[in-house]
Amino acid sequence: MSPAAVTFKRTVSSMFSLYSTAFAFAVFFAAASVSFVFGIEAAEGTRMPLAALWCSSVSPVLCVLPALAGMGVWSDEKLSGTLGMLLSSPVRERDLVVGKFLGVWLASVTGVVVFCAASLVSLAVFAPALVADVSIVSFAPAVAALLLQGMLWSAVTVAASAFFTRAAAAAAAALFISAVLPRVVWNGARVFSGFDAAEFGEMPLDAHAFDMASGTFSVGAVVFYAAFAWLSLFIASKKTALARIAGAASSASRFSARVSVFLAASLACLAASLAWRSGAVLDFRPGGADAVRFSARTYSLLGESRGGIKATLFMPRKDPHFKTAAHFMRSFTAMAGSAGGARISLRYVDPSWDVGAAGRFARLGIKPGTVVFERGGRRESVALGETFSERACASAVRKVSSSVARRKIFWTCGHGENSFDSYDAWGMSDIARDLARDGYENTPLDLSSVGQIPADAAFVIVAGARQDFSRIETGRLDAYLRQGGRLMALFPGSEIASLSSLLSQWGLRSARQAYPSAKTLTGTDVIVSEFSDGHPVTASLAGARIVLEKPLSFLPSAAAGTAAGLAQFTPLALVGNVCVAAAAERGGGAGMDVSLRPTRIIAVGDDGFVLNGQLEAKANANRDFFLNSAAYLSGTDAIAGADTGFGRLVSGLDRREMRRLAATFGAFSLAAFVFLSALAAKGSGR
Repeated sequence: MSPAAVTFKRTVSSMFSLYSTAFAFAVFFAAASVSFVFGIEAAEGTRMPLAALWCSSVSPVLCVLPALAGMGVWSDEKLSGTLGMLLSSPVRERDLVVGKFLGVWLASVTGVVVFCAASLVSLAVFAPALVADVSIVSFAPAVAALLLQGMLWSAVTVAASAFFTRAAAAAAAALFISAVLPRVVWNGARVFSGFDAAEFGEMPLDAHAFDMASGTFSVGAVVFYAAFAWLSLFIASKKTALARIAGAASSASRFSARVSVFLAASLACLAASLAWRSGAVLDFRPGGADAVRFSARTYSLLGESRGGIKATLFMPRKDPHFKTAAHFMRSFTAMAGSAGGARISLRYVDPSWDVGAAGRFARLGIKPGTVVFERGGRRESVALGETFSERACASAVRKVSSSVARRKIFWTCGHGENSFDSYDAWGMSDIARDLARDGYENTPLDLSSVGQIPADAAFVIVAGARQDFSRIETGRLDAYLRQGGRLMALFPGSEIASLSSLLSQWGLRSARQAYPSAKTLTGTDVIVSEFSDGHPVTASLAGARIVLEKPLSFLPSAAAGTAAGLAQFTPLALVGNVCVAAAAERGGGAGMDVSLRPTRIIAVGDDGFVLNGQLEAKANANRDFFLNSAAYLSGTDAIAGADTGFGRLVSGLDRREMRRLAATFGAFSLAAFVFLSALAAKGSGR
């Protein structure tokens, strides 16, 4: 057996016979669990892939495991005096260093693999919706990324331990070098640069974790970890060599060692720099370029588009989100071709290199971090922010490729309604923007000053009126409905007498009921996951959920029924047996004048479920429910699936279930500590 293999075996045996190793694993599992659970809660509704979220949560705390588990690989031997015996044997220093490094790295590998398995099992039990479409293979790049980072932190730990007699001092030094120093230097450079966080870019270690977990391995990043792990082991080897000749070491030997370390550091920096400048990327995405899934709505919209369209991804290639955005756009353009729609050609414009094209976009007021779609003289841009989604891109493609007449949506005003042109958290500009992308024109409607509701109205929205409508205003709404009008009524969690009276004539009666057994996220809201199967609004929302804040409930009124002339009442969303969103339609069957289109009404017991703040804060199908309702009222097919945008993360957990998940991870950390402590007790007793 080689000296390195013997040293590796001794290191592993020694580590797992120490209580400090049990403590190291317990601390790592606990820290990673807290980071991951809070990460799930914070990422709810964002475009963070699950594997990338898991990797990004574990990466910042990974250095804790090798630092605590391997802190005594040299220090303990110095204290016990066995180091002198080792160095007196004819064994090369590098064999000793490599053996100890492999032993510490094995601890990191074990911790990462076990925690990955525990995470997947826990999520499968408590958040099956989150892992329904996730395979173990999809986590392989994330595990590989952590093992690559763990390799560097293990090498740093071995090098730090070589410099200290006390294991605690070695652990503190390793943690400072791997956890504190990189972030202090990066944040200090950002502060002195004068740029904000978005302009300066993401912390490289965090960006590496996200990119590699997504399957994109930069050759520069891989070489960086390998080169500096080698440098750390080289330093440990030189320190061990000086310890071997401690009594006879001359100043010339020490100077030679320092020069060797300096040259090795220069070589590591040069290798990492050259690899980084090459820009080479290895793509290991499980599932290939077709891993991005698109909804039926997007597929249909792209199928309706025609002609040749130029799509430009206008952003710096050094932006940490460039790879993800480019991957999405490649999949998007490929899917447009398979849908039989427009031919989309994709190109990239980097403001730092493509000065001419970047200048043209700048003159047009288009900022970096934007996807621009162009055809002829038409141009539509979609910013790569929180509003970026497959739906936004599909709508932009449809706009530049067709000249569909815009249908008008009238929003009532003057009664305390939510404003569709307000951009704060209590406004509805986000959903109004989605309506505009779908071809609607948002227009305010003051019922007190119009003779009648315009005939070109696709439908009317009453978005959370807090004050009663006058008798004249109610009469104008009723006259509009009698001519086959369409109405969406969003209640502010309480009844509005005039509006409730009007709706009761059309088959809907509002009420206030309790929801004692309802699931909740915050304690005041209600999670709704039961929908009508056969209605166009909800047929595509199976398995989704909407979140309503203290919603009003609905019952059929005396004007509802199956006889001719009565409205057909349909509960759209239910909490148990309580209906919180309903539809009423009159004139859709026989016995009515076929020259008139049927009257349609949709009522929702919460006016804030599509407010800007609600759509941004929570992952739900609120947006899809609203847009499906708009399509149903305007007479088009509601084909929006239960997606919440490109790559949205939806855990399906309420507050109680999130606590159970956290408790499960806590129990796992405790069990790991007990098991490894028992193993250490058995090993120390031999």
